Amino acid sequence: MLNVRVGALALFSSLFLAACVPTSGYVLQPWNPWGIATPAPAPPPVSYTDVYKYQGSRQCEGGGVPLEDMKLQLQSAGVVVTGTSCGMDGRMYPAFCGGADGRINVFTINSNSVNTALSQGFSPLADLPGAQKTSCYVNNSGTSTTYPYSSSGGDNSYYSYQ
Repeated sequence: MLNVRVGALALFSSLFLAACVPTSGYVLQPWNPWGIATPAPAPPPVSYTDVYKYQGSRQCEGGGVPLEDMKLQLQSAGVVVTGTSCGMDGRMYPAFCGGADGRINVFTINSNSVNTALSQGFSPLADLPGAQKTSCYVNNSGTSTTYPYSSSGGDNSYYSYQ
């Protein structure tokens, strides 16, 4: 009879104590039946990628798509643009009016948005090993122009022959 009382006491006390164990927001671990609070997972590190698109400008003619217009194209597709720059693709072109000039617009975006940018016609800047970011200058009409070669005499033509 004593064994039955001890067994019943042990059973009721274990049920009573089990009701006190919190379970929501806790992870039960084999070495700690009461669990420990789980910390919030750390956010993944944010990485950025540079993408580019040719301006479409021509030697002696200029023109092309302004930097701000391409930025709006990316933003309207849902891409967050964190930085912009003009640039040169690093390739050599024969010098003649109407020929390609290698001007590009460069955008720094979140790496998660690269596929969206690619679908809009942009390419990773890493695909152009000789590409360089250059200064953008805004002319009187409000459009940006790339001047990779500026001379000390104040001549900011596309090519400065000295």
